[in-house]
Amino acid sequence: MLVLGNIKMQKLEHQISIIYPTDPLGPGIGGIKTFINGFIKYAPENFSIKFIGISLDNKKRPSKKWTRLSLGYKNFDFFPLFFEKDENKKTLIPLSLRFTLALEFSKVEIGGKILFFNRIEPAILFRKKVNFSKVAVVHSDTIKQLIKGKSDIIWNKIPWIYFMLEKYIFNFLDVIYVVNKSTLRFYQSKYQEQKEKFHSLPTWVDKKIFYPINKSKEKIRQNLITTDSQLSRSGKWILFVGRLQEEKSPFLLIKTFAEYHKQDSDSYLLIIGEGNLKQKMKDYARKLGLVQSVYFMGYKSQVELAEYYRAADVMLLTSNYEGMPRCVLEALGSGLPVVSTDVGEVKRIINNGVSGEVVGSVSPSNIFQSIKKVLDNPKIYSKDNCIKAVSDYTPQKVLARVYKTIRKLQIYHKT
Repeated sequence: MLVLGNIKMQKLEHQISIIYPTDPLGPGIGGIKTFINGFIKYAPENFSIKFIGISLDNKKRPSKKWTRLSLGYKNFDFFPLFFEKDENKKTLIPLSLRFTLALEFSKVEIGGKILFFNRIEPAILFRKKVNFSKVAVVHSDTIKQLIKGKSDIIWNKIPWIYFMLEKYIFNFLDVIYVVNKSTLRFYQSKYQEQKEKFHSLPTWVDKKIFYPINKSKEKIRQNLITTDSQLSRSGKWILFVGRLQEEKSPFLLIKTFAEYHKQDSDSYLLIIGEGNLKQKMKDYARKLGLVQSVYFMGYKSQVELAEYYRAADVMLLTSNYEGMPRCVLEALGSGLPVVSTDVGEVKRIINNGVSGEVVGSVSPSNIFQSIKKVLDNPKIYSKDNCIKAVSDYTPQKVLARVYKTIRKLQIYHKT
């Protein structure tokens, strides 16, 4: 076994190329984007990072050109393959497919020794590139997304083709991190000959952004509400954060709020996010007579989002499936209890009767009862309980194992 001294380990520059269709500085929404940004932000000093993605601002980050960017104190090089107006809206030809095709025909130079994927499709282009080590992260719940058909992605219609592609790609990947534990067990059973490739990797929350403050909700809300807004500083604020797509079950979200609103008319549902179903959700809220009580807040930066977590009384998640939803950790880290359907890894971080409630049923009345329980007992679902629930899920702790793997892969990499 090759042994390197600490001095040599520190001097060695680790070169990573991240390949994923997003704009790290653009107004996109989603856990994968936040994961990548955190991976860059907290990367060790001797990590040299290149990022091949897309641009949401062609003036600041022109497509097909390298631009020097920074996240936190970390600098990196960014190369967007093309301009995309809104990465949160699904298109006829999926973004991942367009991105993979653009990458195939581009002349961009892929530098470094480590390729880092957060969707597996682009990895197929590097199947014969033996001079690269390849790391991938699977963020979703593959079982619910594809096998149980609780998704509107194109692979849901042809899952057998996806699994053929997945099996082929997994063969030439070196390490595969999986966010969802049931998906991890599924892969370790399905690909037993490659079992050692698969590793668990939980989600984390950036506590430099998402933390509670010693200020009343009314004062926080006062800073958030514009002079022409009808949103009240009093009353209960129920918060949703995420893409407005089918997998989030947005109509169940509104229907559940309608149940709660019947017994508390001084309550509001704040929806932070963008997506294809936004107009249909607005129409549904209007149909239920909730126009004055449901607010579509659009996209918010992480700093802005943290303020809404602090101002709200509870966060509500009604998803059909998840990996380990980052919004849940962000809410808890900000001191906000969460009510969620039983999806992904939410039971790892939401402790019933302590930091929120996980509801086994997707019945609006059952979810409503859990919301009422949390809102009626703020002392039980305290800030301290919420913060404690995510105390171990920091980027420094979670990402340390990924950085360590990358170091090993490059040190032992055979050119």
